[in-house]
Amino acid sequence: MFYGEGLALTSAALWGSIPILVRKGLPYASASVAVVVGLLASLPLLVGVFLLHPHAVTEVVAPQAALWFAAVGITGPCLGRLFNYIGIARLGAARATPLINSSPLLTTLLALVFLREQITFKILLGVICMVAGIIVLTRQRAA
Repeated sequence: MFYGEGLALTSAALWGSIPILVRKGLPYASASVAVVVGLLASLPLLVGVFLLHPHAVTEVVAPQAALWFAAVGITGPCLGRLFNYIGIARLGAARATPLINSSPLLTTLLALVFLREQITFKILLGVICMVAGIIVLTRQRAA
């Protein structure tokens, strides 16, 4: 019953630890080095998932899906991570992370424009709260 919630909270905990780990490593290397090392470190896990998957990738991924998923790989783990790390380096983990996590705001706007999804009152209220938080954070002076 709580399996999905447990996975989501585990994901949140893992994602939440990333800015701290990045901030600890950035004094010793650049953000681009951090991205490359991070991607290389995840490679053994990726190979393991690939080898243990019950079906060949060509059996379960349509060519159209492969193109969209390739775009995901370029934007998220590569470019998104690079800008994430640069933001942490310049602002610090505590200030950069809420701004980085404003992605639901951008996702909502993109879903409205490109997917023609309906925006409910609750979604609109959440977006307004995110915008207010971003305004508060960007007006705060760096410590």
